[in-house]
Amino acid sequence: MISKGNFLLLEPSEFKGWLDKQTITRSIDKLQVHHTAAPNYSTRQIVNGVAKQDVWKCLEGMRAYHLSQGWSGTGQNITVLEDGRIAISLDRNLNKTPAGIKGANTGALCIEIIGNFDQGGDTMTVAQKQAVVHLYACLALKLNIPVDTSHIVYHAWYTASGAWLGDYKKGQSRKTCPGTKFFGDGNTRSAAERGFIPAIKVKLKRIKEGNGNPMTSEEKKQIEELKATVESQSKWINAQKAKENMECPKWAESAYEYYKDYLSDKTGSYDFWRQLVISYRKENKVKIIL
Repeated sequence: MISKGNFLLLEPSEFKGWLDKQTITRSIDKLQVHHTAAPNYSTRQIVNGVAKQDVWKCLEGMRAYHLSQGWSGTGQNITVLEDGRIAISLDRNLNKTPAGIKGANTGALCIEIIGNFDQGGDTMTVAQKQAVVHLYACLALKLNIPVDTSHIVYHAWYTASGAWLGDYKKGQSRKTCPGTKFFGDGNTRSAAERGFIPAIKVKLKRIKEGNGNPMTSEEKKQIEELKATVESQSKWINAQKAKENMECPKWAESAYEYYKDYLSDKTGSYDFWRQLVISYRKENKVKIIL
């Protein structure tokens, strides 16, 4: 959790804990869904999910643009970055009405998702997709908002004046936002009901069951290191097991030939073959290098 300038930056795993501590003093019954269009993955110079552009420059750049439009501060309450991190607008906190959908902001929270998710635009990273679903599930739980397309709404379902269309209607909708390929499916109401809404419901259920907090990048690294350690130990254990019942090694062949009439077969543990060679060497006074 890092606070700098006009934003608070959270890891996905920190969001619910932070949200639980917030006191909401205004009535909120809608969660808006937006993509930024610009900035996007190209302007952020994203390669393999990692952006070259400084995150604070991106966030403050959006705020500066919004101020140039005559707004009182950052338009959105919350921003989700491509790497899954979540930025809270300190100048547009949860208790302040956003500037997300002109004419339809009262009682709403505005969430902007970095990227251009129109056809031919960006493909959302896995980290961002997981964070988006987690965020909406946490907000729905905190604010007691039903997870459906009447309460989790796309910008595309409104006219330029903020009138409710209830679906994306080309030529009537103010924007295509959150994108004609949002979540790989689209910006229509049926697309939301097929993919986005069910994903939030599944996540909400997991949160209620106590298994909904995503891992931090550090936790993921620790898991990978643990897996590597377990694999290494497993290989060592298998190697030791192999030594417990091994075919006569080359360095013990002379000893085996000498004692074979007294042996039941040509297998034994590493220690057995070593001891056999030592006995053979002592009895025959032959120097054998193991």
